[in-house]
Amino acid sequence: MAFEQWLLGSTQSEVPTAYPSKLAVLALVLFTIHVLIRLKECVYDQPSTDARMHTGQYAVGIVFYVLTPLAVVADSYYPPGWASQSSWIAPIGVAIYIYASIHQWRCHQILYSLRHRCIDTKSTPQESSTKLDSYAIPTGDLFEYVSCPHFLCEILVYISLWMVTGCQATTLLWVVGWTAINLGITARESQQWYQTRFGAGYPCDRRALVPFVW
Repeated sequence: MAFEQWLLGSTQSEVPTAYPSKLAVLALVLFTIHVLIRLKECVYDQPSTDARMHTGQYAVGIVFYVLTPLAVVADSYYPPGWASQSSWIAPIGVAIYIYASIHQWRCHQILYSLRHRCIDTKSTPQESSTKLDSYAIPTGDLFEYVSCPHFLCEILVYISLWMVTGCQATTLLWVVGWTAINLGITARESQQWYQTRFGAGYPCDRRALVPFVW
């Protein structure tokens, strides 16, 4: 926090004896809803597979979800040196959050349905099982434009949380950067995997993460 105060010109030197701002509380509520949706998908929607997560990735994920709400609270006590220029930033952030959450849910359901279909096909004795039977090209919703729209929506969710705070949560801005870089690298790798796996059958105009751009 001391580094951020120096970097951003904050004049706040001590933690005030007050509750977080209303916008910070709103950001925390939206973040909690996002985590609960993801939890519900992991427990009830996502099919069980043989895939395993690296212990380091699991630990980083736990730390990330614990520290992110703490960052919002800390930022509400240590505002940056600049002031929000528009009262419309927070409502626009809420709108982006709703849009991104809806489309991320739809894209996840598309992936889950494909996975269920592939599992059912592999478990049927009379069906011929080839190496490609385990995978299929996702279509529909934002998959028509990018290979990893669920990653794009995840980034938009964190951008929207930052906007909901009136662009005053500077530590949360570091979280946005981390999410964008991490998922950007994963999206590029996923795009290359799709192209290698399906070859000419994969849509050539489908971008990795950002529609019509990259």
